[in-house]
Amino acid sequence: MEAQLFSHTVDNLGFSPKHPPPPAYIKMRSKYKKEREFDRMFLAQELRAKTKTEKKRLSVATTSSTTPSGSAGVQNPIWATEFSKDGKYLAAGGQDKVVRVWAVLATPEDRRAHETEEHTPNASGHSTRLSAPVFHQKPFREYQGHTSTILDLSWSKNSFLLSSSMDKTVRLWHISRNENLCTFKHHDFVPSIQFHPRDDRFFLAGSLDTKLRLWSIPDKSVAYTVSLPDMITSVAFTPDGKTCIAGTLGGLCMFYDTEGLKLQSQIHVKSTRGQNAKGSKITGIQAVCWPPGSSTGDVKLLITSNDSRIRVYGLREKNLEMKFRGHENNCSQIRATFADDTGHIICGSEDRKAYIWSTSGFEGEKRNQRPMEMFEAHCSITTCATMAPLKTRQLLSASEDPVFDLCNPPPVTLVSREHSMNGSKPPTEAGSVQPTPTEANFRRVAESPAYIARSAVRTLTSSMRFQPCASC
Repeated sequence: MEAQLFSHTVDNLGFSPKHPPPPAYIKMRSKYKKEREFDRMFLAQELRAKTKTEKKRLSVATTSSTTPSGSAGVQNPIWATEFSKDGKYLAAGGQDKVVRVWAVLATPEDRRAHETEEHTPNASGHSTRLSAPVFHQKPFREYQGHTSTILDLSWSKNSFLLSSSMDKTVRLWHISRNENLCTFKHHDFVPSIQFHPRDDRFFLAGSLDTKLRLWSIPDKSVAYTVSLPDMITSVAFTPDGKTCIAGTLGGLCMFYDTEGLKLQSQIHVKSTRGQNAKGSKITGIQAVCWPPGSSTGDVKLLITSNDSRIRVYGLREKNLEMKFRGHENNCSQIRATFADDTGHIICGSEDRKAYIWSTSGFEGEKRNQRPMEMFEAHCSITTCATMAPLKTRQLLSASEDPVFDLCNPPPVTLVSREHSMNGSKPPTEAGSVQPTPTEANFRRVAESPAYIARSAVRTLTSSMRFQPCASC
């Protein structure tokens, strides 16, 4: 842009943006790193579900890479959130005993309908700020049946959903049905469940009665069971489904053959010294292929525990490879999760924040100084935090999600009063306005097709909404 454009006073400059301003970015903090990766995080949507006597809230924070994070308040905490395998749904459950499932805005029609429904003009007739909703505001399903707090959720590859509870049951649902399909009774609380990754006729359940059970859904019975030396607080399958993993109250992590639940080996998740040397409750286990999608690579275990540590072990050698710290997890059932590309780990915290670590190596990195970023996710304990999978991000992209335009808005053209007056000049005999030398050399940056399309849709919607009726 030429210097002559700025030779006038500010009063001579015009600024006419097409849209209201984007949401304010969330203040991100970092530690042990100079450059932040998540410096364009903003609150995209808050999902609220109300009953007669209770309220619960789920917050969705977004960056240019679409990274959502769930959290809950103390009065009615959400203890489990999980995206479906196809990325179309997000399930959440907690103290209010209801499993709620929200559907992702997957088409342009979904998004336009949502914008029309949620449009609340202010006194000037325009929304205060742009928004980038991820889900339909109203839950797609609300599953009722549990009589106590919901502790865990697990999706199958065919969109079946399991929920476990302090009412000593595991319940089976399907996204196409409103009712409970089956109930599996236990003798104590069931803190953790997981579908078999290859065959969703089976699922693993860990209970406080120290029993690890492999259930057969068609038979509605336990196929195999084994007793552990301590209460079971977390379970998982390896990606190939051949090994079951169970974590205990005292920090033991035990490995079993899925066929017959025969013991393979065990490790004790603990610090080598200090107050955490005895081991702490394991609150979460996640097993992933490394690198993702590899059939010949190693399997990594992400283990969260109540000593405020997150550890990554190699399955083959059972060796500790990485350890992450910084968050607070001393007494809650908070668990960390990998992003689906395993490039980052995200975890909630008792200090109301969500923490994000990169799994890539950094030069000069010290053992206990792994770079991290964090942000205030809620006004109370952040019980759950997870990153949206690739399939969800693809659906959002197909629905003309404005996240990209919000994070990378088209450039605003500052025009002097002299140039703006050119639009009022009468045309020449040739039928065109004679440009000034500066105007002839000025190039306007092209707007993206998606930005233009959304502008046209919003303009059409606005004109339809505010068109006066014949009787006015």
